[in-house]
Amino acid sequence: MATTTKPTVVIVGSGWSGFTLAQALSVAKYNINVVSPVRTVQYTPLLASAATGMFDFRLAEEPIRRRNRMPGLSYYKATVENVDFGKREIHCRPFVKTIAEEALQETHPFTLSYDKLILAPGCDIQTFGTPGALEHASFLRCTDDARKIQQRLLEMFDAASIPDLTEEQQRDILRIIIVGGGPIGIEATAELYDLWFKEMRHLYTHLDGKVSMEIHDVAPGILGNFDERLGEYAVKKLVNRGIKIETESHIEKVEEGALYTKERGKIKYGMLLWATGSGPNKLAEKLDVKKDGKLSRISTDRRLRVRDANDQLLDGVFALGDSADIEGYSLPLLAEVAVQKAEYLAKALNNGDETVGPFEYKQRPNMAYLGQKDGVIGGREEWTGYSAWLAWRSGSIFHWPRSWRRTIMIGISWLFNKVGGRDIARK
Repeated sequence: MATTTKPTVVIVGSGWSGFTLAQALSVAKYNINVVSPVRTVQYTPLLASAATGMFDFRLAEEPIRRRNRMPGLSYYKATVENVDFGKREIHCRPFVKTIAEEALQETHPFTLSYDKLILAPGCDIQTFGTPGALEHASFLRCTDDARKIQQRLLEMFDAASIPDLTEEQQRDILRIIIVGGGPIGIEATAELYDLWFKEMRHLYTHLDGKVSMEIHDVAPGILGNFDERLGEYAVKKLVNRGIKIETESHIEKVEEGALYTKERGKIKYGMLLWATGSGPNKLAEKLDVKKDGKLSRISTDRRLRVRDANDQLLDGVFALGDSADIEGYSLPLLAEVAVQKAEYLAKALNNGDETVGPFEYKQRPNMAYLGQKDGVIGGREEWTGYSAWLAWRSGSIFHWPRSWRRTIMIGISWLFNKVGGRDIARK
């Protein structure tokens, strides 16, 4: 009897799009290879909650390797150096933390062949070339970042508690600056405010009134992807809580413990959180494919197919996630967009019909948390206040986690927090 060999799908990246596609593709129909330096998908909308002790860091990520997907799915902890579209090969380099890490990366590069290639490497950190930002700012893109933020917060409170410090020194240590007035920056601000107001001020009573928070953005307002009325509502609520909003703020450079703006000069800080969005991906920049010219995002058609630099379709090559954009149908860099694209492509590949109708994004409401059980929701309907917070918080349990186990554990963590306080407050 003749045997058949399953075609091989290689997925580059383990973000929202890569992970969703890897879990939705049929292992009965395809051999699936995932190549990424990160072995988990990061639940980015949950990272601020994890950083401030709402639940364990492990609940804000999900492993690529899952028992119900084996065999059929292989994962390689590596970076992709380049793609040979003619030979249908990708060239990879190991990305492992071992004693022989450097030697292994240099002596064991490898090549994977593909029948279908999915490019979803994500985007890199966007600092707009600000000197010192990468070296001195904190970021919120993965669970390791969330851990570092939590540790930095604890160090701040302990440092400000050292005897004989002046009040000015304490205020400088306890100043938190968030760069970026989009949903990520605003929600991080809200979670940090709640942590101090609900938990830490009861443990550090001598520091009450000395903690301050500032949001800096170069734009004229915050939450620019929301209706102007909702942005104004957010500003009013945040300012009423003592949070300073610095719009049209131009940051010139960053040092350890201080940043410099064109408008105010030197501003000292205890923690600087950089939340300004995404920058170009190095792999996407070097590939000889059609790009959008803005963030060097890979251009695709409405079926997520990739074209070469001469505008010719590349057979079996697709792109999605933050590193790709649809020509003539540009969509924002959102986790929801990445997930919907991945589900669309998985359905097309599983059905063996890559000529299905064009991708259509199903708009979900825009949500942002403002702290103190307050929020805003924009879209077809607009909500503010407690109901908006409730919808936002419900999404943290039921929408973003990809497994029932994490959904249950996040819910249980919230119940424990009600009784005994957050984990960070007990350390």
